[in-house]
Amino acid sequence: MKYPFGGVIQFGRLWCRIDVRSPEDLTLFDVAITGGGPAGAWAAFNLASGGARVALIDASHPREKPCGGGVSARALALLGSSVQQVANGVAIDSARFIHRDRQLTMPLVDSEAGMRLAVVPRMAFDGDLLARAEQAGATIVRERVTDVQRLATRWSVSTPTGEIEAAWLVGADGPASLVRRRVSSPFAREDLSIAAGYYVHGVTSRQIDIAFDDDPSGYLWSFPRHDHVAVGACAQANVTSTSRLLALTERWIAVNVDGGTRQRYSWPIPSLGVAALERQQPSGERWLLVGDAAGLVDPITREGIFYALLSGAYAATSILEHRDASRSYAESLRDGIYSELILAARLKARFFQPRFMGLLISALQRSGRIRAVMSDLVAGEQAYGTLRRRLVATLEVRLMIQLFGGQRT
Repeated sequence: MKYPFGGVIQFGRLWCRIDVRSPEDLTLFDVAITGGGPAGAWAAFNLASGGARVALIDASHPREKPCGGGVSARALALLGSSVQQVANGVAIDSARFIHRDRQLTMPLVDSEAGMRLAVVPRMAFDGDLLARAEQAGATIVRERVTDVQRLATRWSVSTPTGEIEAAWLVGADGPASLVRRRVSSPFAREDLSIAAGYYVHGVTSRQIDIAFDDDPSGYLWSFPRHDHVAVGACAQANVTSTSRLLALTERWIAVNVDGGTRQRYSWPIPSLGVAALERQQPSGERWLLVGDAAGLVDPITREGIFYALLSGAYAATSILEHRDASRSYAESLRDGIYSELILAARLKARFFQPRFMGLLISALQRSGRIRAVMSDLVAGEQAYGTLRRRLVATLEVRLMIQLFGGQRT
């Protein structure tokens, strides 16, 4: 479907658009999107490029979001960008994996594909996506969303200065999503991870470090940006605390980072189990949830940027091209994202067991095939659905049995 473009005006508290072909005709937005991160901005870009009248509401930009900032090869492919084109990103040369007193460093550069992973400051990355959406014709409303309400035939989004009405509502407002709370239910504590750490300013590199923790079960990372490194740790919210993760991070920095000044950060990340993923309802009557608001984060790696972008694209395609957009969107997520996340959730408990970690580091040290698998996992190019078959081909039988046991994937 195609929609006319026009100017944006405000009558009292109501933000509206005027169709330039019918100046006397007051029209509403087709889609209101709450949240201007990757999911919301990419949905807005694709919707506006398809002709929809889009209001993207977010008062927080420009801002630096607490995040490791890793952008995988498949996320870059969705954007049509290379590592070198990503806003102010650092192309990663290598990855170091650490468990207890064992470690291994391996390259992440592919002889054919080149650089496969970038680490970006979210202020630059998200700002670039927001600019793309605005250039495509989306209206950026730099206001804080205070409420959303279902009217008879449309949605009303409240801000401190006005009301924005639209036929469709897209919730892209993160793990604490207001839209999710209105149309569904908030995430339970066991469905969230805590991530906490420090930006260490004045030091950087082109290597990422990933150190696996036994207690709490999770991992610590160090991701470099141009003028600092982001060091943090994450684990399920129901088994740890921010203070505990900060203490882990502080000890790691003291041993592994030379100099620099620290700036603390912390944030929640959706990290759903199998049952929670299977019962997710990402859409309903003229509403959709995208990105973190829909729980679209890898339960093992906690990587969410790729899924945010993909869900934003799915949302736009469903609204623009399908009569039953809610059903189409839910089916796209089930087939294209949730099925993969469910496989990861089934493996998660085994993946972080100390025995598996020991076997993994040992296999990485001696096996080029295992290093290739891990490299692809880090770059976002190894699907969980084909992981068992690929591990079988490495002949690392003990590693495969420890990870999969008797599970079917």
